[in-house]
Amino acid sequence: MPRRFRSAREAEAYVLGFLNYETKNRYERRTRTHDLAAFKSRLIRAGWLEGAVPTVHVSGTNGKGTVAALLERILRAGGMRTGLYASPHLIDIRERISIQGRMIPARAFARGMEHLAEVFGGDAEAGFRTVFEHLTALALLAFQHARVDRAVVEVGLGGRLDATNILPAGPAVLTPISLDHQHVLGDSLVAIAEDKARILKPGGRGFVMPQPEEAAEAIRRAASAAGVSLTATDREVAVETVGVRPGGIDVEVRGRELYGRVRTRLLGRHQEQNIAAAVAVAEHLLSPESLGEAVRRGLRGARLAGRLEPRRIRGRACLVDGGHNPGAAAALAETLRSHYPAARIGALIGMPRYKDHRAYLSRLAPLVERFVFARADYPRATDPARLLQASGRREDRSASSIEAGVEELWRGRFDLILIAGSFVFAGEVLQKLRR
Repeated sequence: MPRRFRSAREAEAYVLGFLNYETKNRYERRTRTHDLAAFKSRLIRAGWLEGAVPTVHVSGTNGKGTVAALLERILRAGGMRTGLYASPHLIDIRERISIQGRMIPARAFARGMEHLAEVFGGDAEAGFRTVFEHLTALALLAFQHARVDRAVVEVGLGGRLDATNILPAGPAVLTPISLDHQHVLGDSLVAIAEDKARILKPGGRGFVMPQPEEAAEAIRRAASAAGVSLTATDREVAVETVGVRPGGIDVEVRGRELYGRVRTRLLGRHQEQNIAAAVAVAEHLLSPESLGEAVRRGLRGARLAGRLEPRRIRGRACLVDGGHNPGAAAALAETLRSHYPAARIGALIGMPRYKDHRAYLSRLAPLVERFVFARADYPRATDPARLLQASGRREDRSASSIEAGVEELWRGRFDLILIAGSFVFAGEVLQKLRR
């Protein structure tokens, strides 16, 4: 009997009943547990037509969500009908799939999951057993149904065995690679880069952002083996910050043409590299006639949920960031220095296990007057007492709950409240504050 969902929430509950690697503390990826051939064949059974929707595939450690979102905006401003598949979400799981800048409607999400349940429900074969596989399948089928001209697809984790790596050859972007998810991808930059570079496929084209030398060499080897030419995005497009405001940065952008000064809603000078990458790929995909206005319009209004996102919450200035590794902390610290130079900052932090907590916190400590540590309600969350130990500062606190941490910080005389450490944590904090 076909399964019917009365709402997107029911469909979400169904899909979350499958294996969810985003909440598992430890696991090993093998071709047996991440069988892309089986997943691809089963997705074809569900109606997917390989190559029907051209894509841009984005992988890396830091910045991949930002680059993907900026590129989608520029392509849409250039007249393309676009899709974007990104992860993780902040509050609503439907945030991961958007068409023409709008997240998939609740009805479409429910009907799509009904279709997948009908085709695969109750079948435990390898290749269609996980939350991420279901969401990836739904995104690709939704893009095909909507007849998008180009879909920008962000890798979930790594590249080699990621469910998105069934995509055929096309433009592929590698954002800066650093140590993260070592328990899955390997404990060296070389191993991580080799895994992520497997999105480079014969017949495609690679766009590479500035990398540590070990990662850059691994990417060059992978590209050579696949016969893929590489484009260094910072050599194609130059971006310079020419103004810093509380609500964003002004940048001068020069690529195939001089795009001029653009006022953005992005925070942090590190966005220069992200903008350069998005523009470099857009120059490859858009016509010269539409390019200039597309770049300016696409960058002008960009605001990214949970990625260095300023918000006003309960009368207080807040900054929300889901980054959870030392590279993300370095970008966050630079943003605090440039946009909030004299602010008294209190931070509510919750992080996953198996991250470098000490390195993350040490980059923020000189700028944050007080850390308050709390725990999100999911298995990978770190005990706040461990984060307090990692900080090693007397002025910091561990809270018994997110609510207790919020109350402590909102009572304080802080100019800015930082909510950071992971997307899951930030999303749970925002949900509780909204209630």
